[in-house]
Amino acid sequence: MKKPIAVFAVLLFASPAMAADWSFYGSARIATWYTDRDYGDETVNGQDDDQTIQWFFQGNSRLGARVKADKVRGRIELGLGQGGDGEDTAVRTRLAHGIWKFSDNAFLKVGKDNSPVTDFISTQFYDTDANLLGNGNFFGRRPSGLTLGLGDFELAFLQTSYGNGVGTTANGINGATGGDPDAYFPRLEASYMLNLGAGYLKPFAGWQYYRVETNGIGNIQDDLDVTSYVLGVGTSWNIGAFSIGGQLSYGMNQGNVTGWSTGSNARTSSSAYLSTSGRNIKDVYTLQALLVPALKFSDTLRLEAGLGFRQDNADDAPGYSQKDELWAAYLQALITLAPGVFLCPEVGYYDYMDGVNGADQGNEWYAGAKWQIDF
Repeated sequence: MKKPIAVFAVLLFASPAMAADWSFYGSARIATWYTDRDYGDETVNGQDDDQTIQWFFQGNSRLGARVKADKVRGRIELGLGQGGDGEDTAVRTRLAHGIWKFSDNAFLKVGKDNSPVTDFISTQFYDTDANLLGNGNFFGRRPSGLTLGLGDFELAFLQTSYGNGVGTTANGINGATGGDPDAYFPRLEASYMLNLGAGYLKPFAGWQYYRVETNGIGNIQDDLDVTSYVLGVGTSWNIGAFSIGGQLSYGMNQGNVTGWSTGSNARTSSSAYLSTSGRNIKDVYTLQALLVPALKFSDTLRLEAGLGFRQDNADDAPGYSQKDELWAAYLQALITLAPGVFLCPEVGYYDYMDGVNGADQGNEWYAGAKWQIDF
């Protein structure tokens, strides 16, 4: 009996987990907004406008841990679920990855993290910290995969959106029915962080490919190659108390990558269309632009403004051929009431402009605040 106990004790104290340094953190966030929505030429529930308050526990409230052990480190972060009054949605995994630093200038990341094409430049508070993501600020979400880091360069091999599983039937193409989507390569994303002292430049790119093969079902008449990409650059600069950031990106068939945010536009607006012959696709091109100036008055007060624009251009698609555009703007204050305690008032406006059918999609304005305590 003594021998097994001695062996167990040796293994326990030799375990890397026992030598790890764990650091826990959390953030609780409550949204309190009033919003007024004009639906333009459309109606919802028989109405052409709608007004409401939004008062809820934000789904990006979180509990997490950072772990360090020699050349290995990791991070786990749980989203605590939006809701309140017993109607909370499920807790979910926001981040879960491990990083092995196998040399002084290189690492391997395994798991789920913010993708290389993601760069949080806006800090818009509305809509559960929307950050103008997909509405000017390109967003690759938090996909699972493998990432190789070499200095300030990152290359990620990520899950493909369609054809990723055997027996998949969804093809992601507007107007297409049937077909068998097959994926042969992982999605690729890359970025480079060029630090320039008071600021940085971050060029980034992403690419995805899958094929939809004919199977005698639906209206697809020939094998279809669906390629998506994004090319962009982000930047941010600090000049004393003033800072300014921005981003510009352009790409094709971005809606066919479910991991790439489409913002306030429908995903179909930036997804490829099936041609009338059923033998090829018509590509959709997306342009996004972002500008975010800010001014820090003191350690307790910071002002920020943001302006974002998105255009999904399906001019060559069959049927509707209008551009689906929108722009959004906001003005906010970040007020630090105490260390880790924040009051975040903000006002903002969305102009949804015309949709793919040429109809006015209306506008929305909001005012209110986010309340946040980090611990």
